Amino acid sequence: MDILLCLLIYLIAFFARFSKALARIGLGRYEEYEPGKPLKLLLAGYNGARNTGSDARVAAITEQLLELYGRDRILITVMTLDETTMEGYFDPAVRMLPFSSFFPFDLYRACCRHHAVLICEGSTLKSTFANALSLFFCEAAGIMASQGKPCLAYGSEIGRMDPFVAKASSRLCRSTYFITRTEESIALLGQLGLKGHTGTDTAWIYDKAISADRARELLLEAGWDGRKPLLGVAVIDPFCWPVQASLGRWLKGLITGNQEDQYDKWYYFSNSPERRAAFSRYTASIAGAVERFCREQNFQPVLIGMERMDKKACMEVQKHLGTPVPVFLSQDCSAPVMTGILRSLSLLITSRYHAAVLSMEEPCPIVAVSFDERLDSLMREFSFNKEYLHHASDPDLKEDVYSSLLLALKEQASITAHIRAQLPIEKKKLAEMGTFLKNYFPEAF
Repeated sequence: MDILLCLLIYLIAFFARFSKALARIGLGRYEEYEPGKPLKLLLAGYNGARNTGSDARVAAITEQLLELYGRDRILITVMTLDETTMEGYFDPAVRMLPFSSFFPFDLYRACCRHHAVLICEGSTLKSTFANALSLFFCEAAGIMASQGKPCLAYGSEIGRMDPFVAKASSRLCRSTYFITRTEESIALLGQLGLKGHTGTDTAWIYDKAISADRARELLLEAGWDGRKPLLGVAVIDPFCWPVQASLGRWLKGLITGNQEDQYDKWYYFSNSPERRAAFSRYTASIAGAVERFCREQNFQPVLIGMERMDKKACMEVQKHLGTPVPVFLSQDCSAPVMTGILRSLSLLITSRYHAAVLSMEEPCPIVAVSFDERLDSLMREFSFNKEYLHHASDPDLKEDVYSSLLLALKEQASITAHIRAQLPIEKKKLAEMGTFLKNYFPEAF
């Protein structure tokens, strides 16, 4: 199915070169930039699915764009799977454009009606989560290349890709410029024959968190006693990825009524007895370390689900803990609420990259339990010792996480001081990205 989707995208990207001619005879719309008029910029990303990190990223980008260009010089459109989940995220000048998870034709129409595209998702070209997600960005890049319009990937990451996705990226993204989060991504870009330079993540300047007082109120309502220091636990299911297309599973589900592991339409999470067993070990290990640490050090655990799919992992950890604890899920809480909660913590265990990033404005020590290269890169960039970085499949995860928590508590003052010193460096990188962004589209035209 993913290969068929890739072939359809190649076809659409090829025919995109005729969009202007077709519009002249009344077949569709086509927008072309005119000097002196506002730039119509399309932001293409994984938004509207209640992924706190993705939504915080794009909200920060829109604020930066409006500041850089001015409201009279730019018209911003954000593509979203569900605009109701992002109400209040943007300046009134920003428009939202709904699209379907079967995106090829929605994306084609959107590209035709804008002058330029900014790819705003962090996990841009990688097969870790879903080939379809990478192909979404490849299609946007391919259409803009065919139409002679600029495309820029902003704060992106490049990772391992299945061969046909890597080939599509190399061909369709040839005119796209990438500003990546890591040097490793730049090296992989070079292997694909693509161009770019290193920057940072855009969520470093996200500033819409609820106040500390409001976060305290919510924590008290959720069961916190107001006295114990807070240990945040941002967990995921590391073993359900990638999401893959399967018409067979979809048709079987229609017949039987059982759509277990369905993400949307014919897209399904990966599943097997081995994956389920690995997930159980992961949640039991995290819960065991948390229970022991909180009991011995008199901390209050707080479960944090940064994406709607994280609810399952949070509930599994709570079940292992054996007692109800405060739980904050992105399906119920907006990005400002989630960020405010993260900035109220004394310690954080996370398998979510953006839980770490968004917590650092009010820094606390972080223990990372990684399943891909993002947290690995972040911990390395902040020069955190390897004692604070673990991986979801580690055989001694429970003891390793517990030991890291004890060490983080002991070194809390020096760790928070180090984060405060590093944070301006990331924000400076983002300011430099903004300078590049301000000039990129005008120069491209």
